[in-house]
Amino acid sequence: MASALNEGKITPDTTYIDTGEVVLSNKTIHNFNYEKFGKQTMTQVLEESINTGAVYAQEQISHKVFLEYFDKFGFTERTGIDLQGEVYSRNDNLKNGPDINFATAAFGQGIELNPMQIVRGYSAIANNGKMAKPYIVEKIVNGNDEISTTPSVSQAVISQETISQLTSMLVNVVDNGFNAVAKIPGYYMAGKTGTAQVPLLNSKGYDPDKTIQSFVGYGPAFNPQFIILVKLDDPKVSKSALSAVPIYKDLARYIINYWKIPPDYDISK
Repeated sequence: MASALNEGKITPDTTYIDTGEVVLSNKTIHNFNYEKFGKQTMTQVLEESINTGAVYAQEQISHKVFLEYFDKFGFTERTGIDLQGEVYSRNDNLKNGPDINFATAAFGQGIELNPMQIVRGYSAIANNGKMAKPYIVEKIVNGNDEISTTPSVSQAVISQETISQLTSMLVNVVDNGFNAVAKIPGYYMAGKTGTAQVPLLNSKGYDPDKTIQSFVGYGPAFNPQFIILVKLDDPKVSKSALSAVPIYKDLARYIINYWKIPPDYDISK
């Protein structure tokens, strides 16, 4: 969505007709639970997690441009976090791949990302277009010597206009999507759910009984102070709105109270 917005190919109000499926390379992509939504805006695509809408946005740009943004958001490289054994994928299946690979990648399927790559990608939206390199150790003290970690950020990967548009869209996701269960009264928060299928170990296809469920949120949306990613392997409910979102909400509330972050608006009004 960020890449299509940044290239000027869509706006938050761009509409398309969702029939519940898209056929590419003789394969059919469905929405979650085979839902059909009819006429939808790009904002509603995020609110309702509509797979075909993500495919529509991706189809507005070329494969070359899609790959350029995939690289810009750091999805083909290590984050470089100061922990041993960071595992990552170059996602080479996208390069010179068929249309179906790009379509599924648009809503997060058929690609591999570790959690820190996802958080770093979101940091570009929350941090004026610049991705922050994650780190764990703030400083190393050895006797009288002290070495502090210097935070580093990338060049801007998306424009201020795109940041503003996408943040407003993600605020709508929190306020209007999944019955507003992620909403924190008094604050504008930006976030997105994720529900992913789990590949079978020894054969093609996906496990019908397992999912990976997640929620990424940052806030306050228009002056971000933190990003939270909650990721759960095989929770016993159908959607991340029922599993990851409540955990995120509790943690966000704790941080807001602990840091004494002032509210965005008066809930009494």
